[in-house]
Amino acid sequence: MLFIKSTFFKRVLILFFFLIYNPVSSRANECGWFLSDFTSPVCTDAKYIFWTGTTITAGLSLLKQIKGFDEIQRRAVAKNHLKGLGKFGGDIGYGYLNGTYILGNYLLGGARGAKKASHMLQATFYTVGTTVALKSMIHETRPGYPQEHDSFPSGHASASFAFASVVLAQDGVLWGSLAHLAAIFISFSRINDEWHYLHDVTAGMTIGMSYAWGIYFNNMDYGKPYWFTVLPTENLDGLSIGYALSF
Repeated sequence: MLFIKSTFFKRVLILFFFLIYNPVSSRANECGWFLSDFTSPVCTDAKYIFWTGTTITAGLSLLKQIKGFDEIQRRAVAKNHLKGLGKFGGDIGYGYLNGTYILGNYLLGGARGAKKASHMLQATFYTVGTTVALKSMIHETRPGYPQEHDSFPSGHASASFAFASVVLAQDGVLWGSLAHLAAIFISFSRINDEWHYLHDVTAGMTIGMSYAWGIYFNNMDYGKPYWFTVLPTENLDGLSIGYALSF
């Protein structure tokens, strides 16, 4: 009889945990339910990052148009601070940090790790999608490679700052600071090696940070679950990690 009672209370606790965590309790953000993750940079408190970054980017772009060149980018190229390290920054900026974080946390981190992995996956998905869409629409020429017309915005900056912002949100100030140093290095390497102008990089930073924090605020402030969700098992005797795709 004692075993039955213990099992009963165990199942009650599992159901209680699930009901608290479950998407049923989520609320619409400032722009409503529809595509709430896609609109999260402007429909959550991430809007302060988004609009500040957008204003800075617009100002830098306008200054370049007035002067006819990007003075900061020219100085960086002339001084070549990174030397051969610029290529290394470019190589690791192709989403490897994001992918390693996702796989590592999902495979080794349990339920908490699945949540962190899902946050990174969602932030990277929207960041890369938005970056590629803007590149295909704007067709800005790269400073050192005039035959290429996909300079704006910087994909390296957007992916690396999405990575850094998720690490800061999920793992705290110490790891977040180290991740931001890596993102700064990657982004500067793209200016140093003549792949991007400064406003390309600030645009990428804005996109990555806005989506990382926007999706985080959707989860924390509005209760919207990440794609990897903790679910009760069929017999209500434990918890499992489920996958639910919602935009």
